[in-house]
Amino acid sequence: MTRASVLLLALTLTFATVRSSAVRYVAENNNNNDDSIPYAGQAPPLYPRGDPRRCLEVGRQNGYEMMRFEVLPGFGWDNLRNVYEGQVVTFNYSQCRTTDDGRFLLPDSVSAVPIKASHVHTFAELITHWKNWTSSTARSINVDAGLSLTNFGISGKFSSDFEDVKSKQIGDKSLTTRAQLRYIRYQVQLQPDTPLHPVFKSRVLSIAAANELGEREQARFLAQLLVRDFGTHVVTKADAGAALEQVDQIREDWVLSQQEKKSDILASASASLFKVFKMSASYETKTDDKFVDAYQKQRTSSSILTKGGPLFRPANFTPDMWALAVDQDLVALDRSGDPIYYVITGSQLPELPASTLNEVYTNVKEAVETYYSYNRIPGCLDPISPNFSPSANTEDGSCKPPPTNLTFGGVFQTCAMQPGSDNGNLCADLPQVNPLTGGFSCPAQYQAVKLHSGSMTSSRTDHVCHRHLLFWKKCHDEYHHSLATYNFYWCVASGPVPPNSGYLFGGLYSSKVENPVTRGPTCPPTFFPLKVGDKADLHVCISDDYEFGEEFSVPFAGFISCDAGNPLAVSDPSASQGPKKLQGHGQKKSLPPGSKPHGNLKQFFHDKASEWPQRCPDGYSRHLATVDQGCQINYCVMTGAMAGPVLPPIKRPPFVSDPPVPPPDPNNMVIFDPATKTWKRNGAAQAMLLEPAAQSSGENSDSSSEASSSLSAGAAAGISIGATLACVAIATIAVLAVRSRRQKGRAGYRRLQNPLLEPQEDYGSVRESGRTASTVTVEVAGENGQ
Repeated sequence: MTRASVLLLALTLTFATVRSSAVRYVAENNNNNDDSIPYAGQAPPLYPRGDPRRCLEVGRQNGYEMMRFEVLPGFGWDNLRNVYEGQVVTFNYSQCRTTDDGRFLLPDSVSAVPIKASHVHTFAELITHWKNWTSSTARSINVDAGLSLTNFGISGKFSSDFEDVKSKQIGDKSLTTRAQLRYIRYQVQLQPDTPLHPVFKSRVLSIAAANELGEREQARFLAQLLVRDFGTHVVTKADAGAALEQVDQIREDWVLSQQEKKSDILASASASLFKVFKMSASYETKTDDKFVDAYQKQRTSSSILTKGGPLFRPANFTPDMWALAVDQDLVALDRSGDPIYYVITGSQLPELPASTLNEVYTNVKEAVETYYSYNRIPGCLDPISPNFSPSANTEDGSCKPPPTNLTFGGVFQTCAMQPGSDNGNLCADLPQVNPLTGGFSCPAQYQAVKLHSGSMTSSRTDHVCHRHLLFWKKCHDEYHHSLATYNFYWCVASGPVPPNSGYLFGGLYSSKVENPVTRGPTCPPTFFPLKVGDKADLHVCISDDYEFGEEFSVPFAGFISCDAGNPLAVSDPSASQGPKKLQGHGQKKSLPPGSKPHGNLKQFFHDKASEWPQRCPDGYSRHLATVDQGCQINYCVMTGAMAGPVLPPIKRPPFVSDPPVPPPDPNNMVIFDPATKTWKRNGAAQAMLLEPAAQSSGENSDSSSEASSSLSAGAAAGISIGATLACVAIATIAVLAVRSRRQKGRAGYRRLQNPLLEPQEDYGSVRESGRTASTVTVEVAGENGQ
């Protein structure tokens, strides 16, 4: 073979080797679910698939620079405070998707549309009342909250910008103008059925497990924790861009004197914005400079805000510089979303059966509505009304003065233990007598109205052991359970009552709600609390000291609950002391059998507590007292009587105490099986818990057998012979030892051959050796001796 043939053969073999190595490398990567092929002369990516840093690294290796898109939907949103909460959906970057213009990296489940327009939107607005203020970055989600009409009106009312405007309008007696320059670059949207984030999903499954176990209070508590940590809504859409904003507070009297020049006021606000940001002549308005100067002189405060883009530096800030750098720092200029319980669907949670899914949906929805209810403050919002309530955030039509004052006959609560309860007396602290009667009743000319009925439970398991036969113990678990039912009543006047009768009402409080009268968990001076409700947590402040307590009292007009409406809302007060008697039936709440209503429609509804109106009488406002085991209890007081602070602090969930965890019961166990996507109960659940131990044992035995089978035949034979010889040696030694002991046992008594002592007669004599000695006969008993 010639040298050329040898060289050709060598090159061919080298090429084949390299080609086979490359094919094997790609095959191994494909087996690892890695679709990327390394580039020539470059190291493989350092990060796993789905990690955004992998996409950025691969892009850099190809000479392609891009940034991660930061304005992402899919996060939780507290729609009362307008702040982000925990992440609801999970993001994956396995597809390395980008915006259509290729500038930004997007998650697989998010789409973005670039707004290819250079239009910058400018506008100004005049806000004459703080209730009309809307957020410039969350208007859509605040307005379209997806909630009931009674709740959505307070969306955004605890945000920092709203509280700033409200406090300045009330404190400075001013009105507000807002001028904006907005530049929207992208519109992003979350794809339907995006997988839930593992942390959020785990929390939802915990609520499902509590429902499966029948632990309703635990499910309610966990749902309120979910709302606390992940918000009331989930963001599904957002407008990304940047904005320049100026908010001015203008003296109210000057604005009212210029009502016919509203357009000039707005133009002055825009001109002031342009002047601050040094706009070019194309942005200038034709507003009279004198009017602009007058506008600026009437300002009590002014705020300059930049949202997105570069930081605002008054010395060298220009609109051109801002517009060029907008893409470097995009923010959300508007958000849209749905209530957070909208993501609790069968497609998102296929593990849950339909009935359990509906219970979880209801738990979370109730938690969101409870959060809104605790922070809804009805009242008169008209500053010129005598009933004006500065702390109110919802108009309830109570600006008109009430026609009369209504008396209060006190409250009381009964409690009864279920027969057979053996885990303590739960009714020890729940009963509450009415001090006016000294018992569980109302005074004469007052009617008892059952406001709510609830229950309390307590359970424990004792591990009890006792002796069995002589050496054994026998143990078992003893389950103890107690159940108590309580009923909460209040007393309404059923007719005219004498002057200075009944109680003065001094507000109420609980562990979750402060007393608006004292702004703390206390009663006013000369008032005493009556403890009612779940765990006697609701404290109703009453007093009969008309001389000194009246200055701290609040005009009271009844309670409202989920079980009973307010009878005073349909009463027709004919005197200043109380409403007209409720159809003349005294304590009765229903018509006698066979009778017909003998009056008007108002009188007919007096007889059914569940059909009484869920509202307060005219001139009175509704306030939340507590939520007792899911039932809202409200009370009515005269509007403006409990003005409260201008900016009341928000009340955050949870609004129920963490219920005690019941002892583990092997007959009431629920476990989710991810393999079959089903819930296992009781016996099946216990068997599933034992499977890992059985599998571990099997794996250990398998590994032992594999290890032994891996030994060579010679090694196995050597080990076998060695073990046999060792057993024979041990047996031989044992036999010899037993035989020796038996021989010693047959000897009985024996005499020692060598005397230990000398004879008795020589005792004490001195020999040549100088030693004293004696001889003693000693008999030593053998093992068989007596």
